[in-house]
Order: sequence, then structure tokens, then C-alpha cells
Amino acid sequence: MEVFYAVLLLVLATIVANTVYPYFPAIPQAFYQIFAGAILSLVPLYHHFVLEPEVFMLLIIAPLMFYDGRNANAQELRRNVGSVMSMAVILAILTVILMGYLSHAILTTLPLALAFALAAIVTPTDAVAVSSITTNMAVPERVMGMLERESLFNDASGLVAFSLALTAFTTGKFSVGGGIKHFLVVFFGGLLIGIVLGVLAVWARVFLVRSGKDSASVIIPYDVLVPFLIYLAAEHVGLSGILAVVAAGLMYSLSTTQLRLSSTQLQLVTRSTWHFLTSILNGFVFVLLGVSLPTVWVNIQQDTSKTLPSLIFLAVVLYLVMLGLRYLWIRFDWALIRSKAHERRTNALVGALSGVHGTITLAMAFSLPLTLNGHAFPFRNSLIFVAAVVIILSLLVPTIILPLVLPSKKTAVDPAEALQQRKALVAYASERLVQENPDVPSATQAVIEVLNSQATADRPDKHKVRELLNQATEIEVQTVQDLADQGVIPAGYANRYVRMLVLKTQMSSNNPFVNLTLWFRFVGHRLTHMVGRRRHHDQRIAQQRQRLAQTPHTAEQARLQEQRIQQEQQLPTKRPKRDPQADAKRRENFLTIEADIYNNVANFLNDVSSVDNQTEVNAVRNYYNARHRRFVSKETTDMESELFIQAFQYEYTYIRQQRSANLLSPALADELYQQISTDQMLYMQENAGTD
Repeated sequence: MEVFYAVLLLVLATIVANTVYPYFPAIPQAFYQIFAGAILSLVPLYHHFVLEPEVFMLLIIAPLMFYDGRNANAQELRRNVGSVMSMAVILAILTVILMGYLSHAILTTLPLALAFALAAIVTPTDAVAVSSITTNMAVPERVMGMLERESLFNDASGLVAFSLALTAFTTGKFSVGGGIKHFLVVFFGGLLIGIVLGVLAVWARVFLVRSGKDSASVIIPYDVLVPFLIYLAAEHVGLSGILAVVAAGLMYSLSTTQLRLSSTQLQLVTRSTWHFLTSILNGFVFVLLGVSLPTVWVNIQQDTSKTLPSLIFLAVVLYLVMLGLRYLWIRFDWALIRSKAHERRTNALVGALSGVHGTITLAMAFSLPLTLNGHAFPFRNSLIFVAAVVIILSLLVPTIILPLVLPSKKTAVDPAEALQQRKALVAYASERLVQENPDVPSATQAVIEVLNSQATADRPDKHKVRELLNQATEIEVQTVQDLADQGVIPAGYANRYVRMLVLKTQMSSNNPFVNLTLWFRFVGHRLTHMVGRRRHHDQRIAQQRQRLAQTPHTAEQARLQEQRIQQEQQLPTKRPKRDPQADAKRRENFLTIEADIYNNVANFLNDVSSVDNQTEVNAVRNYYNARHRRFVSKETTDMESELFIQAFQYEYTYIRQQRSANLLSPALADELYQQISTDQMLYMQENAGTD
């Protein structure tokens, strides 16, 4: 049970960090996740938290690498095989050898085999971490492509070298020839088994779809299980599980045409599922780093044989040397990215700084054995600490320097302009819907509400919403008063409705004086009518008594007449029994009130709606639609489908009109077209699912 709570808190910390990041995007997202993990380490459950290395590699790294391979451009990889081999194999091996000897020279107490293990840990780069840093920067296309391709395969190079170093340390035996042979077998064997199993996985998926078993409940679990099964199969036969899942992902990428032969809904759900899963897992890794650092720090402080300054110095030297090595490798075009002569210096600097270390580095650090021959694995905390410092440096340095080197990313479409035009086309479609469909206001308002909610995710201004609600409430009261004055509904029903109205508005208005004012206005209006009626009634009774006194009657006739007058003066003291017909009449009165109020408020909202207050008007519209929906017939609800189709056509019409008038750029028009197409596709899928 503790494991469940531990994982749950880690996921929650990841979500919190991802939520805070958009408010301060200048700081890379990974730092928020590390900080969230550091705060989480204060919880007693994490004071000595240790994640099993095998579980970490299987549950986190395997799906992440499969997703990277699945989204890689296989054709681009084929055209850049030389660059991939140069960066992911040759440079990676050279880095491990150089960093291994350097680490052993700086920290002489560190065995040479573990020094090579440390070098293998800090060698792999992370393209996802690079993307989080360079979100708003224009990274040269050649450099970014190189980084993405490199990160797919240098992970495996680092992992194989790491495995060899650990084997050499634990057994005390190592030969150069045997090491090279083992590297080649594990590396290319992992690729081969991944290709074979990936082809089989694609074939099985296509078979499920073609045989009619293409529901999300079948395909999504299948897709998620594939990387775990392939990783376990490769590791079971002693090959690289990481390269196997990357190769399988590439098979998925090459089979895009066959995989598209499924419903649009399934493709959308699959894409959303993988995007969510990888986003959480990537953040999960850095949260784990934050959680683990305090424990590692305490353990290092307790170990007097290793001083923190020497470990920090080692980490800084390793990072700087790797930075210089990457710069020279790209500067002299050994990376084979075919940079132009005048671009090589800039590309080399950007490529060197963008060699960010992240997920795989941390994964290998955590995968160090916990014990060796029944004792704690030597230098484990030191190696994790050095790897953590290298990760932080590789994130921090480019965050500071890259903005000084790279220009800001220029998007083809200004986001603010796109949002404004999105609101404008929704306003146009809403206005046309109201004009063309005056007979179905409830269905029209429901469609307009959905359109406005899709236009923007901005939070409504509470003050403006309250003002609109107050104005709408006044319209309600005035409508009820008019119906009562015109004799359409009895005064009792009107009075009861306003009492109910005030109770409801108390939940939507934070100002009770508004409700009291409306209540007293209505009560005053009704009292005026009641006093007038009572005065008229009393005058009529007085006139009857006067006629009785002036007209001669017998004693018996006078007594009966007086008794009749007295009965007419008395008010009934008992409530009559419920009458079904009266109940039906009462419901009819309330439906009349609701229909008139809804129409009047809808007209008011249509009149005051503009591009600037769409969010606030839509909040009020949502309130009245939800209240009115209880009285809407099924036929009216079905009308919404036709109105949605009309609305989408009006939106397309708006874009064509704006383009004809040269008020929209082609890029902005294309983006708006794409947004409308996506909305229309999602609506059609949802509508099909509910039929």
C-alpha cells in the first residue's frame, strides 16, 4: 500500500509542477519538477526512498523510448545514417573512454571500471529536455534534427557501455576484444529483435483493426503493452531492450499508412493517450531526481571518505570537457550535418550547449545495483550525485546562454491575433445562427455556448459576470411582472416564481442587497395591486350595506342579506385539497414564465455579446441554458445537430470573406481552417458515439 501512495504522490507532484510552469515559462519545466520532488522528499514516506532499477527502466524508460522512435521520421533517419553513427556511436564511445580515464584521474579512489560506468551514465543526451529549454528559441533545423536523432541511439550506446563497465567491476574481468564483441552483439542484436517484434506488433494491430476489433478498449491497452513486452523479450535474451523498443517504434513510424486505416476517433484517442503518458513519465523522472537528492546528500555527508567539493568539482569538469568535445566534433563537421561554412561556429556552439542530459542519465544512475556481495554497492551515492549535478548543469547553462545566442522563435501566426480572429468568427457564426433560427432559441443558445467555449479557455471576469447576472435577473423580474399585469398568469404564481428566483440568484450573486432590492421591488409592485383591489372590495361592501339600509326589508330578509355580506368579507381559512387540474395549470403557468424569461434573457445576451466579453456572456448563457434544459423537449435537443452543421459552415464563410478582403494572412486562415475542421471532426465523432 505504501508503494501505491508513493507513486500517487509522485504523479501529483508532477502534475503540480506542470501546472505551475505555464505561469513562469522562462524557467525550464524540469526545474519545477525537480523542486516539486525536493519538497516531496520532506514527506516521511520518502526519507529513504529507493526505486528498483529494473522497475525504473521497464516502466519509465521503455515506453518513453518507444514513443520517441514512433514519432521519429524514419525517412529522415535513413538519409542521415552517417550522422547518427557519428554522434550516437563514435562520439558516444569516445566520450565514455575519455571521461572514464578523466574521472579516475580526478577521483583516484574511484575504481577505473566504475569511472567508466560514470562516464557511460553522463554520456546520453535528452532531446525532450532540450525542447523544454528551447521552447521559445529558433534552434537551427539541422542542429535540432541532429539532436533528436542522436538521442534515439546514444542512449543505447551509453547503456551498453554502462553494462560492460558494471560487469567488469563486479567480475573483475574485462578484455578489449570481448568488450567490442559484446557491444556489437547487444547493440545490433537489440536493433534486430526490435525490428522483428515491431513488424509483428504492427501486423497484429492491423489485423485487430481489419477484423473489427478496433475499439479503443482493445487497441489502446495493446499499444501501451507493446513496448513493455518487447523490452522484456530483448532483455531476456541478453540484448539491448532500449534499442529494441526504439527499433519497434521506428517500425510503427514506417507503417503509418497501414496504422491510419482505423477510425479517426481511435487515432485521436491513441495520440492523446500517448501524449499524456509520456508527458507524465518525463516529468516523473525529474520529480524522482528531486526526491532522491536529499537522501543522496545525507548519505554522502555520512561517508567521510568522499567530500562534496571533490564530487562537485568532478561533475563540473566532466560537463565542461563534454561541452568542449561536442563543440569540436560539430565545429569540424565530424557530425556530418553538412552545415554551411558561415554557420558552423554557431551550430557547433548551439549543438554543444544543447547536449542536455536528462531521463536516460538519471535512469542509469538509479539502475546502479543496491548491493554487491551482500554489502551496499560502493560509490553508488557518489555516482548518482555526480550524475545529478551534471544534469542540473546541462539544464542551467543553456538556459542562461542560449537566449543570448539564438533569436526568439518567430511563428507564422501571432497567437494573440489568432485568438482574436477565432473569437470573431465565433461571434459571426453566433449572430447568423440567431438571425436564421428565431423559432428554436434554446437549441440555438446551446450551440452558441459550445462554440464560445471552444473559442477560448480564458477565465471569465467575475465582476463582469456578476453585472450581467444582475441585469438578466432584472429582466426576469420585469418579465414576470408584465405577465402578471397582463393577466397571462395569476399573481400567486408570479409571486411564487419570484421567491424561487431570489433563492436561485443568491447562489449566483455575491451581493445579497441586489436580491433584496429585486424582492422588495416585486413585493411593492404586488402590494400596490393588492391594496387597490382591497380598497375596491371594501367600497363595494360599503355600498351594499348602504343600499341595504335604504331599502325596506323584512327582518328575515335583512338578516339573510347581512349574513351574505359578512361571508363575502371573510377570507378562506383552509387550503383546498390539491386538484390535478390545478397542478397542471400551475405547471403550465411556470412553463409560460420560463419560456418568456429564457427568450428575453437570450435576446439580451445576444444584444450585449461582443468579441471582448464573449467569455463572460458565455458564463451567464451557460447558467440559463443549464436551468432551461430541464424543460427542453427531445425534438429541440435533436435540432442542435443541424445547428452545429450550420455554425461550422458560417465559420468557414467568415474565413473566406476575410481572405477575400485581404484581412487574413494565408497562414492564419489555414490555422483557423484547421481548428474548425478539428472541432467539426470531434463533434461528429461524439455525435456518432451517442446515437
